This record gives sequence, structure tokens and C-alpha cells, in this order.
Amino acid sequence: MTDATTERRAVERVGFIGLGTMGDPMVSNIAASERFADVLVHDVDAVRAEELAARIGARSAASVADLAACDVIVLMLPTSAIVRSVLVGEDGSPRIPLAPGAVVVDMSSSDPTETVETGRMLAAAGIHLVDAPVSGARERAVTGTLAIMLGADDEDAATRAVPVIETMSSTIFRTGGLGTGHAMKALNNFVAAAAFTAASEALVAGARFGLDPAVMVDIFNVSTGQSFVTTHVLPTHVVGGEFASGFALPLMTKDVRIAQKVQQASEHAAPVCDAVTAALGDALDALGNVDHTRAFEFWSAR
Repeated sequence: MTDATTERRAVERVGFIGLGTMGDPMVSNIAASERFADVLVHDVDAVRAEELAARIGARSAASVADLAACDVIVLMLPTSAIVRSVLVGEDGSPRIPLAPGAVVVDMSSSDPTETVETGRMLAAAGIHLVDAPVSGARERAVTGTLAIMLGADDEDAATRAVPVIETMSSTIFRTGGLGTGHAMKALNNFVAAAAFTAASEALVAGARFGLDPAVMVDIFNVSTGQSFVTTHVLPTHVVGGEFASGFALPLMTKDVRIAQKVQQASEHAAPVCDAVTAALGDALDALGNVDHTRAFEFWSAR
């Protein structure tokens, strides 16, 4: 356990790794809050990092090692395997030589079992890992109103992470120990994916029966079939034909596969999760890296 005075020190320097669709607006809100003396950003695309740093008044870090002086580091990366590769070397030691008591916040959609293992590796060096995945898509990342699912084994670490998270969030839920946030995120995304898959099937069947898809969506939204998918996804990105929700099909499929692993670990039958995983997997195999809403086109053409 780290010294209490170390745990209580103020969070002054914040690092952020991963400046993609979600990371860009998230770190922009951290910088705009003016709560912290220094904000450093890093991305595999160095030009992107430099341009973003200039735009938001932060500093660009050429390597992850340059974030060593940070009190809190946030990651927003595609997978937990990438998170592990950024944080931990092949020998299990930290890649970022952070001071004992530093906090790492993984806001990615990660595999909870891998999160727990990475947390053990970092803890051996006195570094605390908390998981704080987000929900709300890019729209709410821009407005700083994301919903956060926060898992942590160390309450002091969670407390130190909260001021940073608050700059990006309107709602923070404490889910339990390390990994529970990521488990909750995967299960939430499974529910959303199930709604999208079911709604898509209904639209295809209705259109073949002679129903107008736009009218169907209007009816869903004043009836018991209403969901985030029917109100925010279908009107613009499926019926409207934009297919640009900002959530890629590989990422949705990955999250549902994580949810499937969580359900398998709990040793209970999950036929709906299995079916949704298979449906998304078929679409991914056929379409590759496209917006997840284009799965509707694949399912419609079958």
C-alpha cells in the first residue's frame, strides 16, 4: 500500500492516450475545464497529437514514457490488448515509469479479465488501475455528458480519478471492483446490439411485407418497441441512409464477444447473446471495417 500522503496529493498533471473519435472530444473537455496545471496528449499518430494539443492548449508527448510525471493517465484505445501493450512490457514491468500512487484510468471498452490481470501487473509497481468505460457515443463525448461505469479495487485511486472523469461525464456509476466497469460496458453494448439486430430484422421483414420503414420507426417510437436504437440510430443512419453513427462494426462485434465471455464465465445459458454475436460476426466477415449500421444492408440483402 502506498503512503497516505502520496494518495492525497493533488492531481495537477493529466495524460491522455488515444485521440480518436472519442478521445479527441474527451481530452478537449479535460483541457477546457482548466482544473489541471498540465495536460499532455499522446497518439500513435504524432501529427494528430500535435494538432490536437495546439487546438486545446495542451502539450504533445512524443512517447508514452514522456507521461511519467503525470498524476493521472487516461487511456481511450480500441482493445484491452492494446491497453496492455501500452502500459506493460513483455517482462511485466510498466512501460511508463510513473511514481508510486499514480492512477491509470482505462476508459476503453476492454475485456474485464484482461483488465484485472493488467491491474495486478501495475500494482506490483505501486500504480493503481481503475476501469471507467463510457456510454453515450461521440455526441455526448463532445458535450461532456458521457455516462461512466467506474470499477476500482482501491478507493483512494477512484477518488483521485473522479475529478478528471467529471470533466467528461454527467453521471458516474460505481460498479464495484476492478473490471466491473468493463463488464458492465460490454453487457450494456450487448443490449444495444441486440436491440439493433432485432430492429433491423423487423425492418427487413416489414419492408418485404409492404410496410414503409420510416412509418415503422415512427410507430416503434410511440410504442413498446422504442429504444435508443429506434430513436437515435434507425431514423438517420438506417432509414435515412447515412450509415455514419460513428461506432464501427468491428468495435460493436468486439464488445458483444466480450459480453459473451462474461456470460460464459457466469455459467448460464445466453442464447440471445450467442445469436447476436453470430449475426454481427457474419456481417463483420462480409463487410469489414465499416460503420455498424451497415450491418443492416448485409442482413437485408441475405
